[in-house]
Amino acid sequence: MNKNKSELITAGMRNAFRDGTSKLANRVCYGYECDERGDLAVCEYEADIVRQIFGHYLNGASLGQIANYLAECEIPSPMGKPRWGREAIGKLLRNEKYTGQVRLQKTVVHDGKQVANREVDQYLYTNNHPAIISVEAFEETQTRLLERSKEVQRAMAFEQSM
Repeated sequence: MNKNKSELITAGMRNAFRDGTSKLANRVCYGYECDERGDLAVCEYEADIVRQIFGHYLNGASLGQIANYLAECEIPSPMGKPRWGREAIGKLLRNEKYTGQVRLQKTVVHDGKQVANREVDQYLYTNNHPAIISVEAFEETQTRLLERSKEVQRAMAFEQSM
C-alpha cells in the first residue's frame, strides 16, 4: 500500500515519539526557555510566577482570583497581554511539563480539528527537563481541578432545575 506524504510524516513523528527522539518534547512553554543545546531550561522569573499560580490555586484561589492577582502585580500573560485569561491559567495548571515530564500525542487531528487523543498511544517522557512543580503538587492540583469542575456542574444543574 502506498502512503501519501501526510501519512509518512505522521508515521515518522510517531516513530520519534516511540524511540524518544522527538524534538516536540522540548517545545518551550511559559516558565522555560531553550538552552544552547536546544534542551529545556528553567526561566527563573517565569518559573516563580508558575509556582505562585500553583500555590494560589492550592490555597483555594479561583482562576479568576489568580487572574486578578496577576493583573494587580502587572505580570503580563505569556502572550504579552496585560491580563491573563482564566483559560490560560487553567491550561498552565493542567500542563504536566512543569513536573519535568512531557506527554506526547495528547491530541490528534480529525477532519482538520485538533481533538483529545483516545485512539492511539501517548508517550510520557519522565525526567525530560528540570521540574518547576513537584509531581505531588501537580497531582493535588489535578484532583482539585476535577473536584471544582464537578462542583460547578452540580451548581449549574441545581440552578437549571429551579
